[in-house]
Amino acid sequence: MNVLSGISIGFIGYTIFVILDTIIKKYLVNEYSVFQINFYICLFSFIPTLLTLYFLNKWSSLKNDIIHIQLLRGLFGLISGALVVYSFRKHSFNEIYPILFSAPLIITMLSHFFLGEKVGIRRWSAVIVGFLGVLIVSRPGTVHFSLSLFGLIFSAFLMAINITLVRKYSNNQSSIAFTFYAFLSATVLNGLISINNHVTLSFNDLMILIFCGIICGIGGNCLTIASKFLESSIFAPIQYSQIFSGAILSYLFFVEIPDIFEIIGSIIIVSSGIYIIIRETNIGIRPYIKKDSRFRDQFNRGH
Repeated sequence: MNVLSGISIGFIGYTIFVILDTIIKKYLVNEYSVFQINFYICLFSFIPTLLTLYFLNKWSSLKNDIIHIQLLRGLFGLISGALVVYSFRKHSFNEIYPILFSAPLIITMLSHFFLGEKVGIRRWSAVIVGFLGVLIVSRPGTVHFSLSLFGLIFSAFLMAINITLVRKYSNNQSSIAFTFYAFLSATVLNGLISINNHVTLSFNDLMILIFCGIICGIGGNCLTIASKFLESSIFAPIQYSQIFSGAILSYLFFVEIPDIFEIIGSIIIVSSGIYIIIRETNIGIRPYIKKDSRFRDQFNRGH
Protein backbone atom coordinates (compact mmCIF):
# COMPACT_ATOMS: atom_id res chain seq x y z
CA MET A 1 0.00 0.00 0.00
CA ASN A 2 1.34 3.44 -0.91
CA VAL A 3 1.08 6.59 1.16
CA LEU A 4 -1.84 8.00 -0.83
CA SER A 5 -3.87 4.83 -0.29
CA GLY A 6 -3.12 4.92 3.44
CA ILE A 7 -4.18 8.56 3.68
CA SER A 8 -7.38 7.80 1.76
CA ILE A 9 -8.29 4.87 4.02
CA GLY A 10 -7.53 6.95 7.12
CA PHE A 11 -9.70 9.77 5.82
CA ILE A 12 -12.54 7.31 5.14
CA GLY A 13 -12.24 5.95 8.68
CA TYR A 14 -12.45 9.35 10.32
CA THR A 15 -15.30 10.42 8.02
CA ILE A 16 -17.24 7.30 9.00
CA PHE A 17 -17.09 8.42 12.65
CA VAL A 18 -18.47 11.84 11.69
CA ILE A 19 -21.28 10.11 9.79
CA LEU A 20 -21.91 7.99 12.89
CA ASP A 21 -22.14 11.12 15.06
CA THR A 22 -24.50 12.73 12.54
CA ILE A 23 -26.87 9.76 12.62
CA ILE A 24 -26.86 9.70 16.43
CA LYS A 25 -27.50 13.44 16.64
CA LYS A 26 -30.31 13.45 14.07
CA TYR A 27 -32.19 10.24 14.83
CA LEU A 28 -31.31 8.87 18.26
CA VAL A 29 -30.04 11.29 20.90
CA ASN A 30 -33.42 12.90 21.61
CA GLU A 31 -35.24 9.57 21.80
CA TYR A 32 -33.00 7.42 23.99
CA SER A 33 -30.54 7.79 26.86
CA VAL A 34 -26.91 8.22 25.93
CA PHE A 35 -26.08 4.97 27.75
CA GLN A 36 -28.66 2.97 25.82
CA ILE A 37 -27.39 4.39 22.53
CA ASN A 38 -23.77 3.61 23.38
CA PHE A 39 -24.70 0.12 24.60
CA TYR A 40 -26.20 -0.90 21.27
CA ILE A 41 -23.47 0.70 19.20
CA CYS A 42 -20.76 -1.00 21.29
CA LEU A 43 -22.65 -4.29 21.05
CA PHE A 44 -23.05 -4.21 17.27
CA SER A 45 -19.48 -2.97 16.81
CA PHE A 46 -18.44 -6.49 17.75
CA ILE A 47 -19.74 -7.76 14.40
CA PRO A 48 -16.88 -6.36 12.26
CA THR A 49 -14.43 -6.66 15.17
CA LEU A 50 -15.07 -10.39 15.63
CA LEU A 51 -15.04 -10.97 11.88
CA THR A 52 -11.64 -9.26 11.70
CA LEU A 53 -10.30 -11.44 14.51
CA TYR A 54 -11.70 -14.55 12.81
CA PHE A 55 -10.33 -13.92 9.33
CA LEU A 56 -6.93 -12.76 10.62
CA ASN A 57 -6.87 -15.60 13.18
CA LYS A 58 -5.83 -13.20 15.94
CA TRP A 59 -7.68 -14.84 18.84
CA SER A 60 -4.42 -15.44 20.69
CA SER A 61 -3.84 -11.70 20.80
CA LEU A 62 -6.74 -11.37 23.26
CA LYS A 63 -4.58 -12.80 26.02
CA ASN A 64 -4.90 -10.32 28.84
CA ASP A 65 -2.78 -9.86 31.95
CA ILE A 66 -3.82 -6.33 32.91
CA ILE A 67 -7.58 -6.72 33.22
CA HIS A 68 -7.78 -3.92 35.81
CA ILE A 69 -6.33 -1.45 33.28
CA GLN A 70 -8.74 -2.68 30.59
CA LEU A 71 -11.70 -2.22 32.92
CA LEU A 72 -10.50 1.22 33.90
CA ARG A 73 -10.21 2.23 30.24
CA GLY A 74 -13.71 0.88 29.65
CA LEU A 75 -15.05 3.01 32.53
CA PHE A 76 -13.32 6.12 31.19
CA GLY A 77 -14.63 5.33 27.71
CA LEU A 78 -18.13 4.96 29.12
CA ILE A 79 -18.06 8.40 30.76
CA SER A 80 -16.32 10.08 27.83
CA GLY A 81 -18.71 8.61 25.26
CA ALA A 82 -21.76 9.58 27.31
CA LEU A 83 -20.57 13.18 27.64
CA VAL A 84 -19.92 13.44 23.90
CA VAL A 85 -23.29 12.00 22.88
CA TYR A 86 -25.09 14.19 25.44
CA SER A 87 -23.46 17.27 23.93
CA PHE A 88 -25.16 16.46 20.61
CA ARG A 89 -28.44 17.64 22.13
CA LYS A 90 -27.23 21.17 22.73
CA HIS A 91 -24.27 21.95 20.48
CA SER A 92 -23.12 21.73 16.88
CA PHE A 93 -20.15 19.76 15.61
CA ASN A 94 -18.45 23.11 15.00
CA GLU A 95 -18.17 23.47 18.78
CA ILE A 96 -17.83 19.82 19.76
CA TYR A 97 -14.97 18.63 17.57
CA PRO A 98 -12.51 21.47 18.25
CA ILE A 99 -12.89 20.96 22.00
CA LEU A 100 -12.39 17.20 21.67
CA PHE A 101 -9.22 17.85 19.70
CA SER A 102 -7.68 19.37 22.78
CA ALA A 103 -6.95 15.75 23.76
CA PRO A 104 -3.52 15.69 22.02
CA LEU A 105 -2.57 18.76 24.08
CA ILE A 106 -3.57 16.96 27.27
CA ILE A 107 -1.68 13.84 26.18
CA THR A 108 1.50 15.92 25.97
CA MET A 109 0.97 17.13 29.53
CA LEU A 110 0.19 13.66 30.89
CA SER A 111 3.19 12.17 29.10
CA HIS A 112 5.43 14.59 30.97
CA PHE A 113 3.99 13.92 34.43
CA PHE A 114 3.13 10.20 34.20
CA LEU A 115 5.41 8.75 31.52
CA GLY A 116 8.50 10.78 32.35
CA GLU A 117 8.81 12.17 28.82
CA LYS A 118 10.64 15.45 28.54
CA VAL A 119 8.48 18.27 27.17
CA GLY A 120 10.42 21.30 26.04
CA ILE A 121 9.41 24.92 25.99
CA ARG A 122 8.19 24.72 22.38
CA ARG A 123 5.65 22.00 23.06
CA TRP A 124 4.55 23.60 26.35
CA SER A 125 3.97 26.80 24.40
CA ALA A 126 1.93 24.90 21.80
CA VAL A 127 -0.16 23.37 24.60
CA ILE A 128 -0.88 26.79 26.12
CA VAL A 129 -1.76 28.30 22.74
CA GLY A 130 -4.00 25.31 21.97
CA PHE A 131 -5.94 25.78 25.19
CA LEU A 132 -6.43 29.43 24.31
CA GLY A 133 -8.16 28.10 21.20
CA VAL A 134 -10.39 25.93 23.40
CA LEU A 135 -11.35 29.03 25.43
CA ILE A 136 -12.17 30.91 22.24
CA VAL A 137 -14.48 28.13 21.03
CA SER A 138 -16.19 27.50 24.38
CA ARG A 139 -16.28 31.13 25.60
CA PRO A 140 -16.61 30.46 29.36
CA GLY A 141 -18.33 33.20 31.34
CA THR A 142 -20.82 33.93 28.55
CA VAL A 143 -24.35 32.66 27.90
CA HIS A 144 -22.83 30.54 25.13
CA PHE A 145 -20.98 28.36 27.64
CA SER A 146 -22.92 25.40 29.04
CA LEU A 147 -22.37 22.50 31.36
CA SER A 148 -22.21 20.13 28.38
CA LEU A 149 -19.28 22.11 26.92
CA PHE A 150 -17.47 21.70 30.23
CA GLY A 151 -18.33 18.01 29.97
CA LEU A 152 -16.64 17.90 26.56
CA ILE A 153 -13.44 19.29 28.05
CA PHE A 154 -13.61 16.58 30.72
CA SER A 155 -14.29 14.03 27.98
CA ALA A 156 -11.13 15.12 26.14
CA PHE A 157 -9.23 14.70 29.42
CA LEU A 158 -10.53 11.13 29.80
CA MET A 159 -9.58 10.35 26.19
CA ALA A 160 -6.08 11.58 26.93
CA ILE A 161 -5.86 9.40 30.03
CA ASN A 162 -6.96 6.37 28.03
CA ILE A 163 -4.31 6.81 25.35
CA THR A 164 -1.69 7.51 28.02
CA LEU A 165 -2.57 4.14 29.57
CA VAL A 166 -2.10 2.52 26.16
CA ARG A 167 1.29 4.17 25.80
CA LYS A 168 2.31 2.96 29.24
CA TYR A 169 1.18 -0.65 28.92
CA SER A 170 1.45 -1.33 25.17
CA ASN A 171 4.77 -3.14 25.57
CA ASN A 172 3.16 -6.17 27.20
CA GLN A 173 -0.34 -6.11 25.73
CA SER A 174 -1.70 -6.47 22.21
CA SER A 175 -3.37 -3.37 20.86
CA ILE A 176 -6.20 -5.55 19.56
CA ALA A 177 -6.78 -6.66 23.15
CA PHE A 178 -6.90 -3.02 24.27
CA THR A 179 -9.68 -2.34 21.79
CA PHE A 180 -11.59 -5.58 22.33
CA TYR A 181 -11.71 -5.33 26.12
CA ALA A 182 -12.48 -1.60 26.06
CA PHE A 183 -15.51 -2.36 23.86
CA LEU A 184 -16.47 -5.33 26.02
CA SER A 185 -16.33 -3.44 29.32
CA ALA A 186 -18.09 -0.40 27.81
CA THR A 187 -20.85 -2.65 26.46
CA VAL A 188 -21.42 -4.31 29.84
CA LEU A 189 -21.29 -1.05 31.82
CA ASN A 190 -23.58 0.83 29.42
CA GLY A 191 -26.00 -2.10 29.50
CA LEU A 192 -26.09 -2.21 33.30
CA ILE A 193 -26.65 1.55 33.59
CA SER A 194 -29.39 1.69 30.96
CA ILE A 195 -31.29 -1.44 32.01
CA ASN A 196 -33.61 0.36 34.45
CA ASN A 197 -34.66 3.09 32.01
CA HIS A 198 -34.44 1.08 28.82
CA VAL A 199 -36.82 2.31 26.11
CA THR A 200 -38.17 -0.26 23.70
CA LEU A 201 -36.66 0.27 20.28
CA SER A 202 -38.76 0.67 17.19
CA PHE A 203 -37.77 -1.56 14.28
CA ASN A 204 -36.39 1.43 12.34
CA ASP A 205 -34.28 2.59 15.27
CA LEU A 206 -32.96 -0.93 15.83
CA MET A 207 -31.86 -1.04 12.19
CA ILE A 208 -30.23 2.37 12.59
CA LEU A 209 -28.32 1.19 15.68
CA ILE A 210 -27.18 -2.01 13.96
CA PHE A 211 -25.96 0.10 11.05
CA CYS A 212 -24.20 2.52 13.44
CA GLY A 213 -22.47 -0.33 15.26
CA ILE A 214 -21.28 -1.95 12.05
CA ILE A 215 -19.91 1.26 10.54
CA CYS A 216 -18.25 2.09 13.87
CA GLY A 217 -16.36 -1.20 13.63
CA ILE A 218 -15.57 -0.65 9.96
CA GLY A 219 -14.32 2.86 10.67
CA GLY A 220 -12.03 1.49 13.36
CA ASN A 221 -10.68 -1.13 10.96
CA CYS A 222 -9.97 1.58 8.36
CA LEU A 223 -7.91 3.44 10.96
CA THR A 224 -6.14 0.21 11.83
CA ILE A 225 -5.08 -0.33 8.24
CA ALA A 226 -4.03 3.28 7.74
CA SER A 227 -2.03 3.39 10.96
CA LYS A 228 -0.10 0.28 9.98
CA PHE A 229 1.11 1.78 6.70
CA LEU A 230 1.61 5.45 7.59
CA GLU A 231 4.16 7.13 9.79
CA SER A 232 2.66 8.83 12.83
CA SER A 233 3.60 12.26 11.45
CA ILE A 234 1.33 11.55 8.47
CA PHE A 235 -1.36 9.45 10.13
CA ALA A 236 -2.07 11.61 13.19
CA PRO A 237 -2.94 14.89 11.41
CA ILE A 238 -5.57 13.12 9.29
CA GLN A 239 -7.84 13.08 12.37
CA TYR A 240 -8.31 16.83 12.05
CA SER A 241 -10.26 16.24 8.85
CA GLN A 242 -13.19 15.54 11.17
CA ILE A 243 -13.48 19.25 11.90
CA PHE A 244 -14.05 19.95 8.20
CA SER A 245 -16.31 16.97 7.47
CA GLY A 246 -18.20 17.75 10.68
CA ALA A 247 -18.75 21.34 9.55
CA ILE A 248 -20.07 20.12 6.18
CA LEU A 249 -22.50 17.57 7.65
CA SER A 250 -23.51 20.01 10.38
CA TYR A 251 -24.60 22.45 7.69
CA LEU A 252 -26.26 19.87 5.42
CA PHE A 253 -28.29 18.13 8.14
CA PHE A 254 -28.77 20.80 10.81
CA VAL A 255 -28.19 24.09 8.91
CA GLU A 256 -25.48 25.06 11.43
CA ILE A 257 -22.76 27.46 10.34
CA PRO A 258 -19.58 28.02 12.39
CA ASP A 259 -19.21 31.52 13.80
CA ILE A 260 -15.99 33.52 13.85
CA PHE A 261 -15.06 32.29 17.35
CA GLU A 262 -15.40 28.65 16.33
CA ILE A 263 -13.37 29.20 13.16
CA ILE A 264 -10.52 31.05 14.89
CA GLY A 265 -10.48 28.65 17.86
CA SER A 266 -10.45 25.62 15.55
CA ILE A 267 -7.52 26.99 13.55
CA ILE A 268 -5.54 27.59 16.75
CA ILE A 269 -6.30 24.13 18.19
CA VAL A 270 -5.49 22.31 14.95
CA SER A 271 -2.30 24.29 14.39
CA SER A 272 -1.11 23.58 17.93
CA GLY A 273 -1.91 19.88 17.65
CA ILE A 274 -0.16 19.47 14.31
CA TYR A 275 2.87 21.38 15.59
CA ILE A 276 3.13 19.01 18.57
CA ILE A 277 2.86 15.98 16.26
CA ILE A 278 5.59 17.32 13.96
CA ARG A 279 7.79 18.30 16.87
CA GLU A 280 7.48 14.90 18.55
CA THR A 281 8.31 13.20 15.25
CA ASN A 282 11.38 15.37 14.73
CA ILE A 283 12.80 14.71 18.19
CA GLY A 284 11.97 11.01 18.18
CA ILE A 285 9.12 10.86 20.69
CA ARG A 286 7.03 7.74 20.07
CA PRO A 287 3.60 8.21 18.46
CA TYR A 288 0.31 8.09 20.37
CA ILE A 289 0.37 4.33 20.03
CA LYS A 290 3.51 2.39 19.29
CA LYS A 291 3.96 1.98 15.52
CA ASP A 292 4.19 -1.79 15.62
CA SER A 293 1.09 -2.21 17.76
CA ARG A 294 -1.36 0.52 16.76
CA PHE A 295 -4.91 -0.72 16.34
CA ARG A 296 -7.12 2.32 16.77
CA ASP A 297 -6.45 5.94 17.45
CA GLN A 298 -7.18 7.83 20.64
CA PHE A 299 -10.38 9.43 19.35
CA ASN A 300 -12.36 6.22 19.15
CA ARG A 301 -14.74 7.22 21.92
CA GLY A 302 -15.80 3.73 22.90
CA HIS A 303 -18.93 3.74 20.72
